[in-house]
Amino acid sequence: MNKRRLIHWSIRGPAAADDHDQASHPAFRYVTAETAPRIRRLLPVLARATNREIPP
Repeated sequence: MNKRRLIHWSIRGPAAADDHDQASHPAFRYVTAETAPRIRRLLPVLARATNREIPP
């Protein structure tokens, strides 16, 4: 059975920070710092799910 699960990561969009590169750079760094570890944890989960769904 294929179960879908919605996961919402409440992270503010960095584009809303400011129009100036220098001012918005910290916002982009923050988003990277927040999302990178979450994605690293998510990738193995997705790989296991995909491997189970593909018949040998």
